[in-house]
Amino acid sequence: MKPLVSLLLTFSLPLLLHAETSAPLGESGTYIPGSLEVPTFTPPPPFIPKVPLTDAKATLVLRDDGELTTTLQRGQASMAPDLPAPEPASDTTLLLLDHPREKIVIINMGGVIYDHRVSVVNWQHPISRQPYQAVLGFDIGLLTPIGHFIRDGVTHHSHLIFSNHDTHGPLARRAAAYGRPPIQVPEIAPDAYRITQGDPADLVGVEPLITLRDLYLAEKPRLQKLAADLATHRQAAQAWADAHPAPIEAPVFWFKPHRNSRYLTPEDKDNQKQAAQERASLTTKGEAP
Repeated sequence: MKPLVSLLLTFSLPLLLHAETSAPLGESGTYIPGSLEVPTFTPPPPFIPKVPLTDAKATLVLRDDGELTTTLQRGQASMAPDLPAPEPASDTTLLLLDHPREKIVIINMGGVIYDHRVSVVNWQHPISRQPYQAVLGFDIGLLTPIGHFIRDGVTHHSHLIFSNHDTHGPLARRAAAYGRPPIQVPEIAPDAYRITQGDPADLVGVEPLITLRDLYLAEKPRLQKLAADLATHRQAAQAWADAHPAPIEAPVFWFKPHRNSRYLTPEDKDNQKQAAQERASLTTKGEAP
């Protein structure tokens, strides 16, 4: 698998424009497996701060300029068993030979979305790495939650990075107040696309765009509902967070010395050895330690 390609987010439209295309969706077989249902927001459990140990062997309290204290503690020796050793890696050569590899297509794309109506997207030719750019008459950000999909029996993984611009929002009004010219959003018919950089006749080069557009047209109602549900979920989460601000806490960090720690006393080592023997005895008897 090739590494992800770094994509430039382009804010200007090249002067050379090609013919606009708005052909209907063909029999592409594009679909999103599984459900796109967004669960109802559930408030997280109450925050339980870590409290200082009452039997700590050593305690260090740090205080910053704002009188916030941070407590570092060394507790009693740990009697927990050692972490299990990792199992040796098995030889998968024969397994790979017996099972042919599944074909996977990676689509990397970035760009700018204007008013959730027009998208200017950038990508690279899958083979030559020549830059491509196109204008879309829809919000391609609807596809960003979709990590993978199936098209013509082939699994596609998409990595989409976009910035959203509200041409009538606070940032645009602030820019206008400083005398900056307004952003010129390219005009295009709804759901159409127009190649503005790269060879539109190169089917391999335009395939990433066509694939994503086919996905959008095939799943448009589900994608729009998903975006609305995600917005509702975010609003509920933000409202809950605003009503329940995180309390200012005094952090507490403590650790318990384990086997071979330089902080262990001879008594601690004897206790750890006895605990290990008891666990071994229970394992021999078939009981859970």
